[in-house]
Amino acid sequence: MERAAASGRVLVVEDDPAVCEAIQGVLEAAAHRVLTAGDGAAAMACLEEQTVDTVILDLGLPDIDGIELLNDIVSLDDAPSVVVLTGRDEISTVVEAMRRGAENFLVKPVDAATLTAAVEKAVRQRHLVRHVDVYREAVTARAAAGVIDERELVGSSEAMRKVRELAARVAPTDSSVVLQGESGTGKGVVARLIHRHSQRAAGPFVDLSCAALPPTLVESELFGYEKGAFTDAKTRKPGLLEVAHGGTLFLDEVAELDLTAQSKLLKVLEERCFRRVGGLREVEVDVRLIVATHADLRQRVEEGRFRGDLFYRLNVFRIEMPPLRERGEDILELAYAFIAELNPRMRRRVTRISEAAAQCLLRFSWPGNVRELRNVIERAMILVTGDTLTPAHLPDDIRLARRGRPSGRVATLEEVEAAHIEKVLRQCQGNMKLAAERLGISRSTLYAKLERLGHGVRAAK
Repeated sequence: MERAAASGRVLVVEDDPAVCEAIQGVLEAAAHRVLTAGDGAAAMACLEEQTVDTVILDLGLPDIDGIELLNDIVSLDDAPSVVVLTGRDEISTVVEAMRRGAENFLVKPVDAATLTAAVEKAVRQRHLVRHVDVYREAVTARAAAGVIDERELVGSSEAMRKVRELAARVAPTDSSVVLQGESGTGKGVVARLIHRHSQRAAGPFVDLSCAALPPTLVESELFGYEKGAFTDAKTRKPGLLEVAHGGTLFLDEVAELDLTAQSKLLKVLEERCFRRVGGLREVEVDVRLIVATHADLRQRVEEGRFRGDLFYRLNVFRIEMPPLRERGEDILELAYAFIAELNPRMRRRVTRISEAAAQCLLRFSWPGNVRELRNVIERAMILVTGDTLTPAHLPDDIRLARRGRPSGRVATLEEVEAAHIEKVLRQCQGNMKLAAERLGISRSTLYAKLERLGHGVRAAK
């Protein structure tokens, strides 16, 4: 089921009537309500009279520089998001527009799909900020009901709805489960959720991070050892497989297991028995196995780093964990859930996130995913003294972030920079010295940029 497109009120600021009419047609076809203005004065008058979700801003206006108008727009109370659409692709212009608060930067000519995607993303973000109270009230209600804790899968996005649905389907079975996703996306939370709703819920839930210990220790932790198996083995020690008997064993970062441990784990799955390190007797166990990884296990198999037979045994039911950057709708809901959890623990009374702080949270790309968001909220809770979390309580990288990842074919700073360098190199017929001079940088800096951008341009002889 596809997510419904976000429609809103969009102001197009463009002095070319033909271009303005074309943009209006594209956006109205996407169910947006469109207003138009041919110059800066008309744009500001419109914004003072009406509530607008997003502004499409041309920088080449007859009465004011577009960058200055951008600054005026983002300074308004309840400021709309701004998508710059211009024929000016100089790097300095892009950087300045983003610094002043543009949500995205599109370079003319732009196709209808790219424009529509950029506007939908910008409108959706404005809706999220304006409905911040809805998230707060929803989380407060859940907290009052006693259901907000670390085990809950918070999030109303389509991506998390699918995760909850798949977890609910597989939980009553006894099948192995692979949880695939980036670090910090909540794979451990889902594993506990599956266990809690399984027929093994009364049994133990045991977890082991295969990446946290060296291979020799992982094997002894997992399978246990007999007295005298090695120098420090003074007594027999049961492994986590035995501890998890009758319940669930969760192996995080399973791709980090060495091939010897993989072979023994395969035997457990096939025969439900194993031998302790240094042991001769078979130990029978009854466990359900849930594994998690950020790696591509199929690729690891092709590389010879993961056993193919074990992969096919484990890969019965796969759940893909979406990164937080693809769950924009969930960011504020998660933030309020963490606030509700931390308020009593930290003796705080935070009840709201300011609109400016909400904008910062929504614009950040969250490479550390949900775990990073929780840490940021906890840090903010240490600093806050009143009932409102503001940008001043957020780390600089989040407070100063101007936008999230681009949507569709929207030009990023790196893409524009690469395109500009390529254009200059073509004009200079590959002469690196001349190109560096025209770009205003040293030849060594140009080589470094080309290496970073992945360009294999060869200098002219």
